[in-house]
Amino acid sequence: MYQKTVLDNGIRVVTESLPYFPAISFGVWWTTGSRYENEQNNGISHFIEHMLFKGTEKRTAHDIAREIDAVGGVLNAFTGKEYTCLYARVLRQDLDIALNVIADMCKHSKFDADDISREKHVIVQEIKMAEDNPEEWIFDLFSADYYKGDPVGMPVLGVEESVERLTRQDLVSHFKRYHSPKNMVITAVGRLDHHELVRKVESLFSGFENGGESLNTIEEPKSCQGIHVYEKDLEHVYVCLGTDGVSQIDDRRYALYAFNVVIGGSMSSHLFQDIREKRGLVYNIFSYVNCFQDAGSFGIFTSCSEDSLEEVLGLIKEEAALLKKNGGITQEELAFSKEHIKGNFFISLEGSEARMGRLAKNEIFFNRYEPIRDTLRRIDRVQKPEADEMSDLVFGQPESMSLAVLGPVDRARIETLWKS
Repeated sequence: MYQKTVLDNGIRVVTESLPYFPAISFGVWWTTGSRYENEQNNGISHFIEHMLFKGTEKRTAHDIAREIDAVGGVLNAFTGKEYTCLYARVLRQDLDIALNVIADMCKHSKFDADDISREKHVIVQEIKMAEDNPEEWIFDLFSADYYKGDPVGMPVLGVEESVERLTRQDLVSHFKRYHSPKNMVITAVGRLDHHELVRKVESLFSGFENGGESLNTIEEPKSCQGIHVYEKDLEHVYVCLGTDGVSQIDDRRYALYAFNVVIGGSMSSHLFQDIREKRGLVYNIFSYVNCFQDAGSFGIFTSCSEDSLEEVLGLIKEEAALLKKNGGITQEELAFSKEHIKGNFFISLEGSEARMGRLAKNEIFFNRYEPIRDTLRRIDRVQKPEADEMSDLVFGQPESMSLAVLGPVDRARIETLWKS
């Protein structure tokens, strides 16, 4: 059962009681992330996430880890472009331990100068690890080019230069401004009583007052089409291409999800079956959908040998041309994709952690709860004309799709291949 309470200081507490779940997932979500940064402080939200684990006024970093480890629980956090989350998963009888630890981390983290200095080195290593992983780095490169000049295109981790120049004052000021109660959503799923949890949260988070300013109004990002080549000595060539999609609050997103399943979002999709299974040109190829609160994109990723690049790019363009010629996906493919989406959706609901995230994202993006049955109805209501509209949106002009290529190639050759 879904319930919601707004505390006097603005914190929204949202729960889903599921008596048959043995564990409880509890998360503190802030409606901020790398999208609320600039080139000077890029990476600060992610840095703050790290610092929450480095000790409070009454707990050391070891104490924080040990208290959760002692009951076999999980304590973790992540930073995205539009939200940040600190969460725990524990057995019901250990919820008070998790609540106390997380409340202490939110209210009393020290941001010690020596810890900040050490953590800079850790985060720089994390950035370098990402850059050593071309399957991960290519998405940052594509995003930076596609949303050039807009914070949504900046990497969540930041870049080495921006991380190195952050000071304690920068971190503390940003935390107070963007992580205050009015920007907080607390979600919990499992064997719990909503009103009892609200009383505990109210007690633990009392005195945590709003400070600083409200979140800045963010402008809708403008996409920048182009071809971008990054030469690097690698065994493979990594390719990411994409175009505009729809936003997280656009009802057409369900039609785009359905279209995506057929094109490259499943093992039976056109791209996977043709390029991977039938021809054996790649190990992996898939399409994906990114939805932000006011914009979105549709993309395709693959990697291949340099010798196969021309054929792979040609087959992707051929797929776009065939869709245009045939009037989009078929009615049978649409029916298949809707069942695929519903099956994946139900499977994801098996875990309290995923349900906890769903509660938070519904609250962050829609300020309300969307019942599971309503989501299923939205999927079922997708008709072929809507899927065709997404086909036209994505592949209407394939030559205008943006392209990022990483590997042992040169720009002139890539431009010739893509434009031919």
